[in-house]
Amino acid sequence: MDILHPLLRRKRAYQGLFGDGSQGEARAVLADLKRFCMVPEAPVARSEGGAVDPLASMRLVGRQEVFNRIRAMVAIDDRALFNLKDEAIDE
Repeated sequence: MDILHPLLRRKRAYQGLFGDGSQGEARAVLADLKRFCMVPEAPVARSEGGAVDPLASMRLVGRQEVFNRIRAMVAIDDRALFNLKDEAIDE
């Protein structure tokens, strides 16, 4: 139960901020983050000359990872948390 308790607390925190029961502001923030993180576009940044900028592209990858983390934590259900607990014990 020690492993699961922090996961449940984290899940509730994310869902409290961004879940369906949250205020309309949460939806506006998620929509803004989705645009800012360029989801679901390919995270490829180009220089003014049109060449791919690898450093800027990696920054975009990081943005998308953060957005996907928020989305996953809002959507995670208790069964998935119990599966995570089992995986942590198996490791």
